[in-house]
Amino acid sequence: MVDRMQLLRWTVCLGLVFFVACSTGNENVEEEPSNRATTQSTRPNILLIVADDLGYGDVGAFGSEIDTPELDALARDGARFTRFYTQVSCSPTRALLMTGVDNHLNGLGTMAEDLLPHHDGVPGYEGYLNDRVVTGAQLLKDAGYHTYLTGKWHLGLTPDKYPSQRGFERTYASLVGNVNHFNGRYIEDGKKINGDGYSSDLFTDKLIEAIESNHGDGRPFFGALLFTAPHWPLQAPTALIEKYLNRYVDGWDVTRQRRFERLKEMGLVPADMGLPPRIEEVPDWSGLTDKERQIETKKMAIHAAMVDNLDTNVGRILDLLETLGESENTLVVFMSDNGTDPYDRSQRPMYVARRSELGLNTSFEDMGTDKSYVFYGLGWAQVGSVHHRHYKFLPSEGGMHAPMIARFPGVLTPGDDLDSFASVVDITPTFLDVANVEHPGTQYRDREIYPMRGRSLLPYMSDSLNVPYGDDDPVAFEIYGHKVVFMGPWKAVQLRQPWDQSIWRLYNLNLDPGEQQDLAYDEPEVLTILIDAYESFAKENGVVDEPADVPPFPYKPGHLGDLIVER
Repeated sequence: MVDRMQLLRWTVCLGLVFFVACSTGNENVEEEPSNRATTQSTRPNILLIVADDLGYGDVGAFGSEIDTPELDALARDGARFTRFYTQVSCSPTRALLMTGVDNHLNGLGTMAEDLLPHHDGVPGYEGYLNDRVVTGAQLLKDAGYHTYLTGKWHLGLTPDKYPSQRGFERTYASLVGNVNHFNGRYIEDGKKINGDGYSSDLFTDKLIEAIESNHGDGRPFFGALLFTAPHWPLQAPTALIEKYLNRYVDGWDVTRQRRFERLKEMGLVPADMGLPPRIEEVPDWSGLTDKERQIETKKMAIHAAMVDNLDTNVGRILDLLETLGESENTLVVFMSDNGTDPYDRSQRPMYVARRSELGLNTSFEDMGTDKSYVFYGLGWAQVGSVHHRHYKFLPSEGGMHAPMIARFPGVLTPGDDLDSFASVVDITPTFLDVANVEHPGTQYRDREIYPMRGRSLLPYMSDSLNVPYGDDDPVAFEIYGHKVVFMGPWKAVQLRQPWDQSIWRLYNLNLDPGEQQDLAYDEPEVLTILIDAYESFAKENGVVDEPADVPPFPYKPGHLGDLIVER
């Protein structure tokens, strides 16, 4: 397998030499079509697909009952990354994903929506992707790749921060964190437009259009298909909602147990592990009234419909690769941006105003339609997390342990499970390695930039013995004052109130993936090593020490609404 990777590098190098030679020659001389085809066939395409707020257990390949045949096939033809981690929320993950640089350096030390006065003027806390980083898309474009982005950007709202200014030549993007899935507002190649159609369908249409427009010109492509589904508001095509209405009548406890048993059958959780208890704030399904069960069942049906539709669109883009003869020459990566979202924003002032402005509501009759403004809540969010603790916005396993699938014919072994630690910060280094493109380090176009923190996963994908991180390599993250560091099987995590008391906890994830047994007092030396590693990370990356008297966002979710705390 290592030889195959070396062959890949050689053929990519030849393709780059050809591209440079053609670019510096007579611009009036058109290349022969045969030469173009040869060049494209030796330089891998890269297709990145991201789901929004998709839980670890929301895909069939990771135990779900939701119909996801396309993603399941992708896992069979490629590999599941079973210990893949993201940041805990949208834009910090996307900033890491696009740059390979820590979010406290690249501008998303916290989300733009949650900047507070003590963040003012702090480098790395601008709330947008700053100019001290260069994106992988820009470097791939410089190397001759076509670069396309459709879907969620969430890394800057002004024209100078659009994806078209960060390396993407064709874009159809949502700039904000959430959209109306039926009539969203988008930016197409720098121009504001109103979308006409369902979000996932539109994003796929536009990416297909972009790929087809340049296919055969001798240049490979990097395509980013960044779905806004299944992010709230819960909205989906009616026929798909009806398909799932009867699938969840048994409730969240039964559905979660079934997912957990499937994960056991797949070997993705220890055979002797028990399912952790239901979150305290979530009521027993049998204790709900008939009307409450009807509402909750419909919520989950809409969520499932959104995932089902997303899967269909994944199939459309993969079919395009097959039709164009590019399947064997394309690295495909699918992932979620973080864990499940249990929060109900219907009472948060900024969202109440927006709901009124857009004419949205929370009525049962309009649930799932273009007027819907509902959220699937804490009970179903725990179903998406399955055995993992917590959810989005927290560095517990439920907030950042995400499903990831990759397919790269000739490099990845079909049906393989890769179970070593990897994270979102490793994706751009991997893409650059696949394309044989070097990161410029600390200087790009006469400006200082940060070098990448992540590591290429390509050697690991070619040979599972080449693990990206050894048992003594720590990897740390922070957001909202919550802290986490991984090393080998160990994870140390510190959560702020109201989730915990800002105490460091220690877990062995090989034995306890549900984070149920705190080993801080049993393994003090291990914990000390991890805390020291975190402190070094925080100092090197300019992490702000969040004031103790400022509550972390978001507020703790409850079953029928979030517990609001003034900030």
